[in-house]
Amino acid sequence: MYFPDLVEGPLLWVSFIIFVTGILTRITFFLIALTNNGLRKKGSERSIFAIVGRSLIPFHVGTLKKPFYALLRYLFHISIFVVPIWLTGHVALWSESRFEWEWSTLPDEWADWLIIIILGITGYFLLRRVIVGNIRRNSSFTDYLLIIITAMPFLSGYFLTHGTLDAISFFENHMLTLHILSGEVTIITAAFLFYRTRLNPQSCTGCAACESNCPTGTIESKDSGKIRSFSYSIYLCICCGSCLKACPEKAAELRHEISLRNFFKLFSEESIRSVELAKCEGCGALFAPELLLERVAKTIGDENGHYCLMCKKTKIAANFYKHIPLAKGINADSERDKTSTSDAYS
Repeated sequence: MYFPDLVEGPLLWVSFIIFVTGILTRITFFLIALTNNGLRKKGSERSIFAIVGRSLIPFHVGTLKKPFYALLRYLFHISIFVVPIWLTGHVALWSESRFEWEWSTLPDEWADWLIIIILGITGYFLLRRVIVGNIRRNSSFTDYLLIIITAMPFLSGYFLTHGTLDAISFFENHMLTLHILSGEVTIITAAFLFYRTRLNPQSCTGCAACESNCPTGTIESKDSGKIRSFSYSIYLCICCGSCLKACPEKAAELRHEISLRNFFKLFSEESIRSVELAKCEGCGALFAPELLLERVAKTIGDENGHYCLMCKKTKIAANFYKHIPLAKGINADSERDKTSTSDAYS
């Protein structure tokens, strides 16, 4: 079969089948995970419908901290949803297919502007990852690849409808094939794209504030010997940003990730962070992460920071009672001075 015919025929339907099957499977896994694990752990009083709503329309502390960036993200996601569905050429293809589906379309001018907005925001996201130092250091190859994969269908579609590269014979003859192929790659990628929590090892102290504030039990910690480990359940995460809001060190992040492995992690958990626990200088028990104690010592200079709660209370109490006789002596001397002064004036 001629390659363009393969791309425009069987591969197109295969990509749609993978996308629809993947999304329906993920929704099913999501509801099963919330019902069997999340709601059971955190209490049945939480409404599953509210949780699903928050996952579909994420609005979290990151949105409030970076309003301009959040606005661009919302505009970007709305545009990449609207353009493929209501573009005149796409609707025409559906009406000519075996389904014969047809609906109202966007005016061509509107579609062009939305595509320009998508490409502009995509360029901003790419440059931001390249230029901003801390973002560049925390970015992986797939982060850049995802931006390029998302932009290619819109870039090739714009060139196709406007004949921008028709002067080059290769693009003139194959731009439609490139457009459809890039769209198929994007559709398949979307089925395996996850928006998940990460804990930055450079700033996370293991305080477990993220675990305490997670509404679905997505993040859990477990102390084993000298190590506290944090596990993450991909299908319990609703991207609500509670971990971002609770984290005092700004170590929690919400990041996109393309993963076929995550797709099958219905009940399995992934280790995302581990920290070493410190020993109490009084009783020798393991009681808190070493990194957390170091951060507390730098912040407030707590001289009793390396003591567990019971030993800290005992040490403070001992210091207090040690000074009680001195206090009594000072009070006795004061009373004698008052008496002498009173007798002198009587």
